[in-house]
Amino acid sequence: MTNRAPNGITETAANDALTERSEARAFPLGLELATAIGLALMAGFLFNMSVVTAPALNSLPPQQALAAWKAINATVRNPLFSGTAFGTAVLVVACTAVAWRSHLRGWALGFALLYLVGVIGTTFTVEVGINRAIVMASDPPPDLPRMLSSWLAANHIRALSALAALVVAWIGFRQPANR
Repeated sequence: MTNRAPNGITETAANDALTERSEARAFPLGLELATAIGLALMAGFLFNMSVVTAPALNSLPPQQALAAWKAINATVRNPLFSGTAFGTAVLVVACTAVAWRSHLRGWALGFALLYLVGVIGTTFTVEVGINRAIVMASDPPPDLPRMLSSWLAANHIRALSALAALVVAWIGFRQPANR
């Protein structure tokens, strides 16, 4: 027979609720929050670049597009953006290290690789070269539309990778610490 407390909750239900609340977290809460915030900020920033900034650049005459792209490149090189982009890389690696000896290793490795390869890797393999060419140009390169198109395709990969990393991290963070 199940005992009922005066408030109508069974003893079993009360014990289950206490167990759930006292269950250890797989990741420290601060690490979860900082990682999720970093991934969300990067996904939002890259989404904005794909759907607002790059199309606006594409709509400008070549000389104005070149000037605007140079201004964006100069503006984005700041401690807040760098700290967010590269700090998030450090956080996803930290999550993977924390989860390495647990059943959550796959989740952590998944979102770390999505971010490190999809965002950081694509940045350095595709976008840095294009951005350097733009910064060095005094006149719009004849292939400016192709450069912007390549940059935009790579940025779509970065935006989708950051968003996918956030989703995988969120699901991983919701997994119980102990199986």
